[in-house]
Amino acid sequence: MVAKNTENLEIEFGKHPHVHYLKLTSKNKFKRLLIEFPSIIKKNNIDYAHFQYISPLLKNCKHIVTTHDILFEQKEFRKYFPLKYRLVNGLLFRLSAKRADILLTVSNYSKSKISELYRIPLENIHLTFNGVEKDFYQLNRNYQTEEYIKGKKYILYVSRIEPRKNHITVLRAFFESRIYEKEIKLVFIGSRDINDPLLSDYLNQYQSELQHHVYWLQNVHFQEIKHYYANCSLFVFPSYAEGFGIPVLEAMVFGKRILISNKTAMKDFNLPSELTFDPYDVEELKNKMYNSLFINNNYNFLSLYKEILAKYSWENSAKQLVRVINDYSQ
Repeated sequence: MVAKNTENLEIEFGKHPHVHYLKLTSKNKFKRLLIEFPSIIKKNNIDYAHFQYISPLLKNCKHIVTTHDILFEQKEFRKYFPLKYRLVNGLLFRLSAKRADILLTVSNYSKSKISELYRIPLENIHLTFNGVEKDFYQLNRNYQTEEYIKGKKYILYVSRIEPRKNHITVLRAFFESRIYEKEIKLVFIGSRDINDPLLSDYLNQYQSELQHHVYWLQNVHFQEIKHYYANCSLFVFPSYAEGFGIPVLEAMVFGKRILISNKTAMKDFNLPSELTFDPYDVEELKNKMYNSLFINNNYNFLSLYKEILAKYSWENSAKQLVRVINDYSQ
């Protein structure tokens, strides 16, 4: 396993006799792709090298590529991505996917779009679903929610802040339904990634209301985020476009009531209609948020979540990857 900071990587994955950590020297990602990765592969006699999205041009071993999604290639979502991002990654993602010996993705939705837009047969694209760690539900008491949130009822959304993540629809639904009058807060956790002019305008327009009822948190420790999941009254995920959506699984681990977008990869979860909504429809979200919090809030979806979490697990994906490599090797 290679990284610039192998110390953090080793803390994350631990020490094992069959796992080796190699430090990258270059800070430039293109220099790594052109020179450093091929050099490491040759020096260490690597048989298979696994890359996320982009693989080196020099192919001196078998390449495994995981392409999580190609949303920026779809006409309806291009507006959410900068032009430079679309031009550079459009070329590199496509080339890497077509040259991969084993091509993986994380949802049926992404699989169909990769096949359609990159003209790769469906049978050549393999699914390795995302999952949640087995011990995710275990809370570390050294970490808590912030004191000003502790004990309060709140709606939670965990995601990077960018236009396609659709924070503005949650804000509108929250204020237009006047849920805040019932002592409910709104908590966003995530870093600002791509500027969202519509969101910025809304925040400027309702500054005074926001400061009393809405919390924006960044750089929250992973262990602390788990406490936010465990203590929220409702988890929402309103994204217009997703290749998967791990936060949804994380909320399910704690048996939380959820409301998620019914578009793109979110459809793969096959949830009942009362747990989904059209992310373009503020009125639907307003009604379902209110019902979830105050009317139909006692329904137990744990059995449904258990089935979903059993399907979307790292263990299943690891077994699938082993099967695919063995089949390719024969």
